[in-house]
Amino acid sequence: MSHITIAASSNAFVQLFNKIRDNFTFSKSDSANFGPFSASYSVAMHLEGGNIQLNNDDTVEVKHLKIVWDTLKVQVCFNLPGFCIGGWCLIPDPWNGCLVGIPKICIGGPICVPLNLSGLVSEVNDLKARLKPVYFVDPARTASETDLDAELAGHPNKWRIFLDPVFVHVDPIDIPASVANIIENIVRDAIESMFPILPGFIVDALLAAIGPILDLVKGILGIVGEINDWLTDLLMNTFDLLGIIETAIADYFAAKTPIYEFEDPYPVLDAKPGLIPVKIPIRNLASHVNSQEMIVTANVG
Repeated sequence: MSHITIAASSNAFVQLFNKIRDNFTFSKSDSANFGPFSASYSVAMHLEGGNIQLNNDDTVEVKHLKIVWDTLKVQVCFNLPGFCIGGWCLIPDPWNGCLVGIPKICIGGPICVPLNLSGLVSEVNDLKARLKPVYFVDPARTASETDLDAELAGHPNKWRIFLDPVFVHVDPIDIPASVANIIENIVRDAIESMFPILPGFIVDALLAAIGPILDLVKGILGIVGEINDWLTDLLMNTFDLLGIIETAIADYFAAKTPIYEFEDPYPVLDAKPGLIPVKIPIRNLASHVNSQEMIVTANVG
């Protein structure tokens, strides 16, 4: 029979979870060359919300945990194949050849498309975990220190209770279809910058000769389908950002931030003048949940 039993209601457990949820942050950047194009990203995110349920099978389930993308920047670079357009006569001159014409212009070269999608929200669709007690010995504690020495030095041993995920399911980022318009405008501006200074109607005629900008971009990048879906797949699957985030969240809850911790030996009475504090050693700590509460049991000795 356990000497100590501590219980926290489901509402109290939610408050404990919210505290460690609010301390989670994650950031990462990466880049790669994919042949026809290169790409890079920089992301930073935090967690909000979430519906928490304690289950009678000794598990904790968190659904609809929001991922807020404080930073979500992507850049795709590719080479516009060199080609020439223009060289047309608009108003011929029977004597001198041409009164008004569009000059022949050759363009091509690198184009980079920077996209700032910061502020998007996705979610952890489902996270299921079990409580896992872990005994922590502070690495700053020396072998010669007593429990009292360690407490006074600020690095006592502790029992820590972690949420150890059974699984974490993260939904892909839902990049809006409007990103296609942003890409189209950036690429159009980049192509126009390759032209010499020309009247507006000539620039319009040259762009018309090139054809739809999005079709040009999709052809160069080998995109079949919608650009926003391709961009989501690039980030979530090609760069494996989906798996990276799931791992980061699982590691955070399982090993980095306990949902609760107890000092060991546990202080019962504070020190008084002429008296040292009274502390009791905690052994065989176990933690469980049911639909109503979290229960922690332990022995003294």
